[in-house]
Amino acid sequence: MRTIAVVRGGGRGCRVLAAVVAAVIGCAPALSACSASPPRPVPPADLHGARYVVAGGPTDQLVLLCHLAVAVVEAAGAEAAEQCGKLGAADVRSPARSSVDLGWAYVGQADRDLDGEADVPAPFARVAAQDAARGVTWLAPTAFADTDALAVGGPVAAGGMRTVSDLAASPGATICAPPGAVDDPQGLGGVLAVYGLDPARVRPLDPGAVLTETARGRCTAGLVPNTSGRIPALGLVVLVDDRSGFGRGADGTPGPGRGGAAPVLRTPVYAAHPQVAAVLGALTARLTDEVIRELDRRITVEGRDARDVAREWTREAGLTP
Repeated sequence: MRTIAVVRGGGRGCRVLAAVVAAVIGCAPALSACSASPPRPVPPADLHGARYVVAGGPTDQLVLLCHLAVAVVEAAGAEAAEQCGKLGAADVRSPARSSVDLGWAYVGQADRDLDGEADVPAPFARVAAQDAARGVTWLAPTAFADTDALAVGGPVAAGGMRTVSDLAASPGATICAPPGAVDDPQGLGGVLAVYGLDPARVRPLDPGAVLTETARGRCTAGLVPNTSGRIPALGLVVLVDDRSGFGRGADGTPGPGRGGAAPVLRTPVYAAHPQVAAVLGALTARLTDEVIRELDRRITVEGRDARDVAREWTREAGLTP
């Protein structure tokens, strides 16, 4: 039974009070609904009972990917021992000297023979098949590319330059690039050949200066790491590689393409809980060029901790509560 105190004496003040009481009583359910917490994200699969030793490093990006993997497998119910900063993929391939179960490797830079050097790039399916024979399982790679890219300043992009073909068709356009870049058939050298660009257009610059000089307009375009956080920080725009010039083979034929980074696991560990592929696949599918640049910006430009950035973004993306 609900008891309501009655204010005696009448008058306008009493009528106002009565209206307020009625409004509060009538809206109680609505107020409760408004204050309810948002629904918790539902993981793509249940990993309760699974335990992973997760590594990735030593670069900032691999450390970030390690923390991202830890966040999503824990949200799915797994236990994760974090060793971010260690070499992930190499440790997965060396069970005799390492306890790492889950790491990251770049599709276009895989060191499958563990000689300390990147192997000849190969399509993802071939890389995965070769490693499967060694007891290593590759999962779906990220949506971002692990190639270089050509970027232009905001004013240049606003003027209509959006693709590498636009750059090639622009008389007098210059490209700033690190020394020797024109000789890389999988990078700028391949781009020059595919688009018919004259190597004389390329201006050699220290790698650290390419981004800033491009942002200042002293180069029409700059050869930059595709995932660099300085791209958004400097207001640069990446040109669309509309004829797939990056990632070609040494003979100029289309190579492994955009590549990306992929989770790699010891096959027995994967086989115990194969649903981990769905959990990590939901993560890698969201890691686009734009997303990884923004995360790199938070770490390298703002100086934030990779673990904090990973936890923050997975909540923003609806992957973790």
